[in-house]
Amino acid sequence: MSATAEQTDLVTVTIDGIDVRVPKGTLLVEAAKLIQRDVPVYCYHVKLGPAGLCRICLVEIEGFPKLQIACNTPVTDKMVVHTTNPKVDDGRRAILEFFLLNHPLDCPICDKGGECDLQDYAMAYGQGASRMVEPKMPKPKAVDLGPTIVLDEERCVVCLRCVRFDQIITQESSLRTDDRGAHVIIATATGKPYVSDFSGNVTELCPVGALTSKTYRFRSRPWDNHRTTTTCTQCSVGCQMHVDERGGTLLRTMSVPEDDAISDSWLCDRGRYNVGFVDDERRLTTPLLRRADGSSTQVDWSDALDLLAAELKKAGRNAGVIGGGRLLNEEILLAVELFRALGIENLDARVGRQSVVRADGAVNHVDVEKANTIVTIGRPPSQLAPVLDLRIRKAVSRNGARLISAGEYPADSFVPETRATTAEALRTALGGSPGTVVVISDGVRREADQPLTAVLRALPAATTHFLIVPETPNGRGADALGLRPGPGGLNTRGMLEAARDGKLALLACLGADPMLRFPDRALVEAALRATPFVVVTELFPTETARLASLVLPVCSAFEKSGTTTDLAGDVLAVAGAVRAPDGVLADGDIVVELAARLGIALPLPDVLETTVRERIRTAPTPPPDVSPEANARPVEPGRLWVIAEAASFAGGGTLAHDLRVAGLRPPARARLHPATARAWGVAAGDRVTVSAASGAALHDLTVVLDDRVARDAVALLEGLPEAPLGTLGPRPSVRILKATR
Repeated sequence: MSATAEQTDLVTVTIDGIDVRVPKGTLLVEAAKLIQRDVPVYCYHVKLGPAGLCRICLVEIEGFPKLQIACNTPVTDKMVVHTTNPKVDDGRRAILEFFLLNHPLDCPICDKGGECDLQDYAMAYGQGASRMVEPKMPKPKAVDLGPTIVLDEERCVVCLRCVRFDQIITQESSLRTDDRGAHVIIATATGKPYVSDFSGNVTELCPVGALTSKTYRFRSRPWDNHRTTTTCTQCSVGCQMHVDERGGTLLRTMSVPEDDAISDSWLCDRGRYNVGFVDDERRLTTPLLRRADGSSTQVDWSDALDLLAAELKKAGRNAGVIGGGRLLNEEILLAVELFRALGIENLDARVGRQSVVRADGAVNHVDVEKANTIVTIGRPPSQLAPVLDLRIRKAVSRNGARLISAGEYPADSFVPETRATTAEALRTALGGSPGTVVVISDGVRREADQPLTAVLRALPAATTHFLIVPETPNGRGADALGLRPGPGGLNTRGMLEAARDGKLALLACLGADPMLRFPDRALVEAALRATPFVVVTELFPTETARLASLVLPVCSAFEKSGTTTDLAGDVLAVAGAVRAPDGVLADGDIVVELAARLGIALPLPDVLETTVRERIRTAPTPPPDVSPEANARPVEPGRLWVIAEAASFAGGGTLAHDLRVAGLRPPARARLHPATARAWGVAAGDRVTVSAASGAALHDLTVVLDDRVARDAVALLEGLPEAPLGTLGPRPSVRILKATR
């Protein structure tokens, strides 16, 4: 834009005697922020836009006969505004009196006390005594709104932030208002519990204590909390968040309103609520050594590290390392330096189905919402990166972008999408001029997707950008920092096959759970049992840990500091918020101790961060491995092929060991097209067994009907310890064996 155009688009407004130059159309409430003038708001939120419901944001504009609301009034040139004077204060006092007529006087027991807008504004503008002589109108208290939220209707000021978030941001339309006037209450549209991957955001948006979190309710006051700002490591999006702890106990996480570049100021429920595992009594707190009879005994750290160093030295290059996507960048770099110094080239951070972790070119989170066309391939962002999916919903609903689901997986994004399962259908959906295209892939190379990928690769490179969603939180960092096969090295499958055949002397799983995540569980178990020495770093006794020779207890991301890399390649700070349990070390500390025992020099702390950023910035994109785990249609007649799908709360480790989120974990299920269900003689709600040709089976799955599932397929959740999908093998074709009503 030229300087002349910029000058034309600016207007001058005088606020409380101070001239401010702002873009034409700026709302008064936003213009006032530029000179630190606090205009009170309830219904207005910068991400939701104006609503004009609560009227608390009254200001005086010269030339207007009455007070105006600042949240819905755009500035004009030479406008003169007063945000505070006796007339404005009287107007706000009158509005507050209406809000407080039926509001309960329960600030001492209200969870919002100390961070409540109504409390603050009542002190600033309210009157000291109520003129109400009738009893306050009672409304329902402690209503169970859903699995994460309690609703106190008595406190609600009907600002509708929660309803508008549900309509504008998530597009899910689950919340609404019931009744009218003074009797209006917040309710769900269907009468069923409010369930969403983003439900926790409404408790933050609520300006009073009407919506409170079940996991934080009655646990602390804000002035007793100590706050640390860090990066969420539940997935690869990299949302910034505040972590509140009190007395060493992690109580809650909150979004960072200024995090426009990554999270757009939202958090998904997994990032918000999966924190209870930190204090879970099942955490490992001492190294465990497995005896010859299969039992385990506790050993001290010195003996454990001496043993591991000796085994590493004995194995030499005849060792393999799996995992790393849970580790911080600095820990990954130290580990790679150590293992390369020992001659180990068998390194891989890809534990699941993914073969590609990062793509050529640079595209970030904001680029997604600015795209003209968004194409998803494989498991959609709604499953793997929920907050990224909010960018997609925003692009489609507000910016007019087109969403195309290429392949067999629906985008499942609550906004209109075009399905394209063939190359020709994809060409038609793209049209002649698709504009700027962002392709979001799960990085799994499926045979059926290759023609679709070829169509996308043929688009002009200048306007087509590929974004891979890593399966693990720091998958991109691990890949860029060298935790992938070196010259002649083996990938994860290659290591497991070599270990099964007795060709590896040592196998290390660094924060990885291949027994749960790798698509061939039988291969993993055979490999772990056949390897002379298996070491696992873990927080909990996972299935992989139970088969290890040595288990080392390690810190969670809430208990250590460093950096992580998000799916766009941003290097983001991770800050420890609580102390780790006694007897627990960080993975990086273990690597440093091993290096000292082995006489290997590692990069010093003062050069680690610079080295990490430089290597991630300059890392070339390697060619993808061929992925035998890719889904393929079965050749046997009368069988179904398996769609491996993800879910936010499906997982082992921290999710399986967090009692606070137990109610959010999805049950083991089998999603079928209604026609497929009829053909197999099952109905919604039936319990079924899914059996592979090998005889392996998953039992007690609940049938869910969904017409978006391919008719010759069944969609099964991966990551459930009670029904590990890898049990069926890497390329299963299955039957629905039985059903009981």
